[in-house]
Amino acid sequence: MEELERRVARIRTSISKGRDDLVADNRLKIVETATRLFRADGYHRTAIGDIARALGVSQGNIYQYVEKKDDILILILYSAVEDYKSQLFVLETEPLAPLDMLRRAIETYYAILDRHHEKTTVIYHQIFHLTREDRKLFGQVEAEVTALFQRLLDAVVASEDCIETDTFVLAYDIVSLGHMWALKYRRFDGHTTLEGYTRTQTDFMLRILGLH
Repeated sequence: MEELERRVARIRTSISKGRDDLVADNRLKIVETATRLFRADGYHRTAIGDIARALGVSQGNIYQYVEKKDDILILILYSAVEDYKSQLFVLETEPLAPLDMLRRAIETYYAILDRHHEKTTVIYHQIFHLTREDRKLFGQVEAEVTALFQRLLDAVVASEDCIETDTFVLAYDIVSLGHMWALKYRRFDGHTTLEGYTRTQTDFMLRILGLH
């Protein structure tokens, strides 16, 4: 995720130094509004001017915080990554048993994706508008999250009497099933909740490991 952080740091702003809170707050407003418009109208058909009008500011005001529309997609990804860093990856530092840590990580990851389901949908459908280098950032984030879950699964396998399992494939399953909720959650209306979905998928993973 360091590459993504460096990419965000390269997004120029005309706001004077020392006003990081102002930049963060206004970029968040831009991200939330742009996410809604990108999802409703599409990335290509949404102009910076449309975002400005929806926010009730001038187009020039938007350009104080981003240089181009592509930057907004990068900031949309980064808004979710900040939650990964502050809520998901920190779990590895907690004094939890491996199996409890895995359960907590799946629950946390799926909750983050649920909160960011609109952003996830936009990223999935609009990523092809970005440059090749920027598209790589999305893959890098997914790879780091998958690596986290593989580490947690390896720890479970080392501490429990598990069936021999390819933990990389299982880690990728966990990530992919989280994306399925974010992208298809409406399909589960009236059938299950986020909590029920998380429990079902966690039980599925544990059965593969021979622990349920």
